[in-house]
Order: sequence, then structure tokens, then C-alpha cells
Amino acid sequence: MAVSGSLLGGHRDHPALGIATFVGNLLLMALLSAAVRELVNREYPLSEVLLFRYLFASLFFWLILFPTTGLSGLLTRRPLDHAIRSISGVVSLGLLYFAITRIPIADATALAYAAPIFITLMSIFLLGENIGLRRWLAVITGFIGVLLIARPEAEGFDIGVAAAATSAFTGALVAIWLRKLSSSENPVAIGIYYNNLGSLVCLVWVLMSGWLMPRGDDLLLFLGFGLGCGLQQWLLTVSFRYAEASLLAPFEYLAMVFAAIVGFVFWGEIPVLTTWLGAAVIAASGIFIFRRRQKSLQTDKTVEPVVIE
Repeated sequence: MAVSGSLLGGHRDHPALGIATFVGNLLLMALLSAAVRELVNREYPLSEVLLFRYLFASLFFWLILFPTTGLSGLLTRRPLDHAIRSISGVVSLGLLYFAITRIPIADATALAYAAPIFITLMSIFLLGENIGLRRWLAVITGFIGVLLIARPEAEGFDIGVAAAATSAFTGALVAIWLRKLSSSENPVAIGIYYNNLGSLVCLVWVLMSGWLMPRGDDLLLFLGFGLGCGLQQWLLTVSFRYAEASLLAPFEYLAMVFAAIVGFVFWGEIPVLTTWLGAAVIAASGIFIFRRRQKSLQTDKTVEPVVIE
């Protein structure tokens, strides 16, 4: 979903609350990643886990739609753009969840946050943007960070690493199409179309691959996961209502730290030095790219949408 300077109820200047809710959203995302891995470890199909995620997220956006714009907010003349954004989002999230089950959570999270690098590259071809030398250097530096985490020479091809990197690429497609849609589309409608399509795709996937009825404590874990997904969406929404995107952007990379903590607490995963170095390089590159884009937008006097999954 995309928001601009205002979100739903309008921007309110309360940066401390905005930062607190944004950081809370990042911590919850790390815990949700742990829930995904635990559910898959208990032999529940990934399709079933994703279905719970999309159903609860859809409910969240529908609850926002009715008291704001009503059904009229769903009117659109750009169904194809919505389809591209939604399909890219479903693929991106599915690949990230798959990667979480195959490689350390910190590695998967760090690789997923390489999306700004791909956004910069694709914006040249899809949006016709001009990229200066400094941003080119940031892109190259970011790819070095990706290679530090992937360590291709150390372990050879790893399907989990490939899934996380591809998740970042498709996540970049999501951001590109959100820029296209944000000029005319209701941000809540974008979220509804995406999560409803995700629910439909995962329902078909579940019907094809089979459904495992949650049993005992697993049902509580599923419900906690679904409610957590809705709460994470709410915290993210509130954060952009109370603080500007430029203020929140640097905090986004705390997600890598939270992922490392969660991986250590639940599975004893200790990120290797190259993971920390790669994560730091990706974060520095992403923040630099964001800052440069903000400056160019201020020059053009346009508003940049913020990506909210």
C-alpha cells in the first residue's frame, strides 16, 4: 500500500509516537517471521500460513475502508496496474516466507531489505528516471552487501538465499507500481485489492496442495499469527500518520537487528561476521538512496509514496 504526506486521518505531528509505533511494527514483523518458521516446522503447508496472513490483513483494510471512503473508494480505472502490484506482492511475500524456513532469519531479512537497490535500477527503465553517479555507487555498494550475505563462494547455490534475493527484486516491482498507482488510487483500496487477491491465490493453493487442520496449541499459534499480522498493519499505519517518512526511514533497518535477536532466542542462530557486514552495507546503501531521492523529490516538489505491505 502507498501513503503520502497524509494517511487516512491526516498527518499529525507527533514524531516520538510515530517512531515508537514504527519500531513496534518492525519488532512484530520479526516475531511473525518466527511464527512462520515454527508453523512450517510443525509441518503446516506454507500456503496455509500465507492464507491466514492474507485473510487477517484483508479484514484490517476492510475495517478501515467502511468508516473512511466506503465502497466508492474501491472504484478504479487501473485494474491491470493493481493486478501487477498485487501479484508481485504475493510472490515477494511468499518467497520471503519460504526463505525464512530455509536460511537464518537475519540473513533472509537483510537480503529482503536490498529492495531499494533494485528499485533504483528498475526506475530507470520503468519510470524513466535519471540516476546520478552517487546513486549508481550506492547501488553497486548495496550489491556488495548482498554478496557478503549470500557468500556464493563459500556454500555454492542456496535456494533460500535465492528466494530471499528474488523476494527483494519482486518487492521492488511492488514499490515501482505503487508509485504509479499512488497518483490516482485510494491507498486503502490498494491494500484491499492486494490482500484479497493474496487470499484468493493462497486459497486455491491450499485446495491444490492440501489443508492440515490446526491442532491443539497450533490453533492458538495460527490465531496469534493472524492477529499479529493485523496488529502489525495497524502499527505501521499509525506510524506514518504521526511521523514523516524521512524521519522513519533510518529506523527501518532495525528489522535486521530484531531478526537476528529472534533467530538467536528461538533457534540459537548467531549471524556470521559477513552477515553483519553485509547488513550494514545494505542499510547504508538503502538510507543513502532514500536521502538522495528525497532531495530530488523536493526539487521536483512532488510527494513520494511510502511502501506498506
